[in-house]
Amino acid sequence: MQKRLRRLMCLVMVCLLAVGAAGCGKQAERSTRITVVGWNTAADTFREQAAAFEKLHPDIKVDVQTVDSKYTRIMPRLTAGTDLPDVMVVQNRDFPTFLNQNTDAFLDITSEFKESRERFVPASWDAVTKDGKIYGVPTDMGPAALFYRADLFEKAGIKAEEIQTWDDLIAAGKKLSAATNGETVMLGTAEDTDLYDQLLNQAGGHYVSQDDKTIVLNSAEGQKAAELMQRMVKEGVLKNIGDWDGRLLAMKRSQIAAVPYGVWFAGNISSSLPDQKGKWKIMPLPAMEKGGVRAANAGGSVAVIAANSTNKEAAIEFLKFCEATDEGEAIALKHGLFPAYMPIYKSQEFQKADEYFGFAIYTMFAQIAEEIKPLHRGPISLESGKATKELMQDILAGKDVKASLDAAVKEIAEATGLKAGE
Repeated sequence: MQKRLRRLMCLVMVCLLAVGAAGCGKQAERSTRITVVGWNTAADTFREQAAAFEKLHPDIKVDVQTVDSKYTRIMPRLTAGTDLPDVMVVQNRDFPTFLNQNTDAFLDITSEFKESRERFVPASWDAVTKDGKIYGVPTDMGPAALFYRADLFEKAGIKAEEIQTWDDLIAAGKKLSAATNGETVMLGTAEDTDLYDQLLNQAGGHYVSQDDKTIVLNSAEGQKAAELMQRMVKEGVLKNIGDWDGRLLAMKRSQIAAVPYGVWFAGNISSSLPDQKGKWKIMPLPAMEKGGVRAANAGGSVAVIAANSTNKEAAIEFLKFCEATDEGEAIALKHGLFPAYMPIYKSQEFQKADEYFGFAIYTMFAQIAEEIKPLHRGPISLESGKATKELMQDILAGKDVKASLDAAVKEIAEATGLKAGE
């Protein structure tokens, strides 16, 4: 009798396990899976955000894949607008080009983010907005400031608080060169548009008109930015350091004393120059004129959803968690990404002092971020690289600013089919 009872119990257990396994199988079949792609830091951030998101949404699985920032693996699909991952991270300067090439490839999420839109830095929406509709969410941005060597400033008798304008910085640069026998120059720039873009942003200029039809880089604002940059070269306070590695090497050797760049550059300084801890400080960018704008943006990304995604609702929920909640943005901040989502600026993480720089740098950058004005790049970034590099080379070489800008505008217009501004 006992043997029969034990056999019966075993049989019941086996049946229960079988039913449970079948149930688990059906649950797995019911699970929604979305694919998310990003490069380096973005992918690492998404992975940690995905783990937290899946705890709240156990029926949704997030598969995060790493791609390069030049979109090599997904470029054909981006151009064609087909067979895209559910969610993609794109640099904010590049997305308008993809959006213009194939608007229908990206999901219109205007209604989904209508209520939360005002919680983001207003300027951050420019890259994802077309004809009043929103096709993506700002993930991070790069509010810019002036990183400077406090010890070199002190040696030259320069008071950072007295530098309010670029004219002030030029005067301080001359003083610095004299104090160091020309061994140290105030600024260094690579042959890219990073510095020029900050000046253009401050001047209120744009690359393309708001209707995306005309290249306006040769506007009065564009000329003002270029002339200021060229003047700094002529005054001996801005030197051509060639490229990214050249900049870091010049910083290491104390050949340049200041760098105007985005918030993300703080991590590059602390990791590349550990021996200079405590020597680097940060202040707002100088203004074009006294009392003028001291804010600009240098970098940033957006997250977009493919219109042909079969899991749109899950993708939207994932982006809402990552980009519009304190929990999601806290993870982004942990990975060094500066959120465009303003409520996180009031968190304790933003109040923490940075050990390398000696103060709460994010508090200052949060104030800068809210003052940034849009810099409209339009759909030209992927075709304008050659022309803008030549433009920077011409400016640094002292060539005529207006002629150089006109030549760049003409070349970009020919490459993109847009109209050349006069």
